Amino acid sequence: MQNPDQKQSTSTNTSHSIDYLDIKALRSRHPKIRKLKRQQQGHSAHGNKVWRSSFVLMDYLTTYPPTTSSKILDVGCGWGLTGIFLAKKYSARVTAIDIDPSVEPFLQLQASVNKCDIAFQARSFETLTQADLSTYDSIIAADICFWDEMVRPLIDFIHLATESGVKKITIADPGRPPFWELSEYCTQSLGAEIVTRRIYQPWKTEKFILSINNQ
Repeated sequence: MQNPDQKQSTSTNTSHSIDYLDIKALRSRHPKIRKLKRQQQGHSAHGNKVWRSSFVLMDYLTTYPPTTSSKILDVGCGWGLTGIFLAKKYSARVTAIDIDPSVEPFLQLQASVNKCDIAFQARSFETLTQADLSTYDSIIAADICFWDEMVRPLIDFIHLATESGVKKITIADPGRPPFWELSEYCTQSLGAEIVTRRIYQPWKTEKFILSINNQ
């Protein structure tokens, strides 16, 4: 479902950075990013660039924003841009997790550029307990359901999160088959909604949002 009332935001897209929704995102070719990549030669970083799904998720969250100072978990954060956006714009208290510890310097660099603080933990979502999840108001994620074998663990994780009292879970994706399998389960079993979201800046791109309300 496309939201007909969404407002398109202007952006500045240069070779080194992107300014969008008052967030500055350093691109892969930025000198400071390139320096970090040289320092990490031999490491395999999942979040190794600016992903478009993160920008669509940011745009979606301007329509459905968290309450000020919400405690938010960013799963599979990569460079953490959506969490940075929420921390800066809505004073959210964001914890970002990623299975790849080598993304942390990139995330902290992006947070520093945007003058906000993000907590980082190197861990997978499967390690989170009910006690861990009970401290969060909402969960965000982008591009985390890309293999068939991830569907069942994500279903279990979503159930654990809702049982722990997490009020909202929002996942953005380009529309990979595993994401649709996850979405079908969530719409049928949890009353979730699927939204098609299109942005025109800093690129023209369309992604899909799985929104689970637990309120």
